[in-house]
Amino acid sequence: MRRAVRMRVQVPARYVSERLTIEGLVTDLSPDGVFFCSDYLDATGETVRISIDIPWRSQPLQLCGEVRWVSETARTGGMGIRFTDVSFEDRVVLSSLGLAWHAEAGQGASAP
Repeated sequence: MRRAVRMRVQVPARYVSERLTIEGLVTDLSPDGVFFCSDYLDATGETVRISIDIPWRSQPLQLCGEVRWVSETARTGGMGIRFTDVSFEDRVVLSSLGLAWHAEAGQGASAP
């Protein structure tokens, strides 16, 4: 069972691990994690850094996480990443980003 509501978004981001550095899109987010859409995949358990572009901030939001699952589906594959040690302020920014995208693009939330 999910702990937080997920929001469908299309937000530019950068994925960095020991093996990979990828520019791509976050297509699903919550205060607990993201889905990073990519044809390049890391292994489950990989420790990563995600930089998410936030329209109203001068610097990307920098978060650490772990690859929890991988999807190899063509054109929609990627990695589910759970954040580790997310501050209250960063959780608020993530929630605000999802709500702003929802209001601007008409996207909906996914039920837990």
